[in-house]
Amino acid sequence: MVWVSAAAFGVAWWLGLYLLARDPRKPLLRRAASGLLVYAAAVVADRLAGAHPWFDGVRIVLVCAPVLAFSGVFVQLLPERAVARVDRVWRVGLIPLCAVLAMPAAGGFLPAGYLLGAITLLALLGTMLGMLGQHAEWSEDSRRSAAGLLTVGALLLGLSAALILLGLNVLPQTAMLSVLAADLVVLGLGIAVVDAYDEGESLRAAMIHSLLVSAATAAVFGGQAALALTLAGERPALVALFFGAVAAAISLQVLNGQFHAGADRLAFASDPQLVAARVELRSATDALLRKAGDMP
Repeated sequence: MVWVSAAAFGVAWWLGLYLLARDPRKPLLRRAASGLLVYAAAVVADRLAGAHPWFDGVRIVLVCAPVLAFSGVFVQLLPERAVARVDRVWRVGLIPLCAVLAMPAAGGFLPAGYLLGAITLLALLGTMLGMLGQHAEWSEDSRRSAAGLLTVGALLLGLSAALILLGLNVLPQTAMLSVLAADLVVLGLGIAVVDAYDEGESLRAAMIHSLLVSAATAAVFGGQAALALTLAGERPALVALFFGAVAAAISLQVLNGQFHAGADRLAFASDPQLVAARVELRSATDALLRKAGDMP
């Protein structure tokens, strides 16, 4: 089952970084990215420690974290007149409450974990219903389709999380956690569509390009660790190495612009004009992909 976990981890890690790289200044993208990245970390943690009894409480916290993050995403999609007020309640009230409950839950006090799960699921459901009110005001086809993706994804995420929290393992525990990947990917795609529309960009070309290059890079670097894992068996150190190689490969591809910019600032510190010119060239290349759908 390590390969199922690896696929779920890779897709969630890639999409989380992709959303973050689009514009880390936007709360909508930051929250969606954090939900996906925390989920990816949960997959690895479950793979390494899921068999230990003490991990039950930690699993509950790790399942609830993406649910909480996406409730914050839906807050950003509420009607404009309500966003500021509800967002303040979410940041100042809900997050501290969940943090307080998460500590005893992670320590093994499961009633706190179940209360945490109930609160986060209700927050997700409530903000999703609020977002549907905004959906009625979205006349554009692309934003309406995004609202559909977000609604379906939220319902599936809530159902999958509830099954895990209630211990209704219709699939093996690790497989149940991996199923969440599909729900989160649907939500992540919906957020990407909304953001691309708001920016007046085409999404498909840039996203497919990023996915293909990330998958190829992960296959090259992760494949070597996968071979060692196949020959030597699922030892914890090799499992950690495998997931680490996949994460590093995907990160280097998705965040290559940021890495190049940092390297340029170090290598060409004496020539700021050259640094600025290289930044401009990279921005122009990215813009070509994001505008590909608008080109004749």
